[in-house]
Amino acid sequence: MKIAIIQPNFFPLRSYYDLAKRVDKFIFLDDALYNNKSWVNKTTLRLHNRDYYFRIPLEDYNPDLRRTTKDVTSKDNNWKNKFLKIIKVQYKNYSNFDFLFPIIKEIINIPSNCLAHTSAYSVFRLSQSIFESKSKFTFSSIKYENVKLSYYDKILHICKKEGASTLYTFPTKTNQLDVQKFARNDIGVSFFTSYANNLSIIDYLMTNDSYKEILKKECNLLRDERK
Repeated sequence: MKIAIIQPNFFPLRSYYDLAKRVDKFIFLDDALYNNKSWVNKTTLRLHNRDYYFRIPLEDYNPDLRRTTKDVTSKDNNWKNKFLKIIKVQYKNYSNFDFLFPIIKEIINIPSNCLAHTSAYSVFRLSQSIFESKSKFTFSSIKYENVKLSYYDKILHICKKEGASTLYTFPTKTNQLDVQKFARNDIGVSFFTSYANNLSIIDYLMTNDSYKEILKKECNLLRDERK
């Protein structure tokens, strides 16, 4: 079985979705410790022809406070209007805007204050409906929250318990992950590379006309559900 165990990212780059489609099971590592390098509350868009890093402000954030990703919440809901406004400004003239924008609104307005849930849903929702992924998605906190190990030892533990043959991850982990340690446990490691762009999947879908019909169909289904 091919598996990915990665912290939830907020509307991440295209390669994140390609990786999710490649594996049999995708586990959002939502009980790892949060730090400023986490992408659970930020993404990269284009704004006025420049890269723009959008960050969701966190409630009572203290870098010295050890919190897991699933315990991170937003300061308030004002970020949602700001996020949608930025998307309108940058992408309103693109042909896919009218179809993708309602889906984005649905994703960020799920009934949860947990940013890990919102970020995970931004991956799950688009993976299932737009990229037709057959992967099984779940959270590490559902089954492995009480496993108190270091970051990569916990990933190895989960791989073993899930019966994984190959762990898929990104090349950025090459110097951090002990491939030989996984090999000794009969688990291969694949450093997955696909789409090179570092912008959010939103930018990719807004500017790619080949997704127009499937976005249109999904948007119409969403509208039908709300009637």
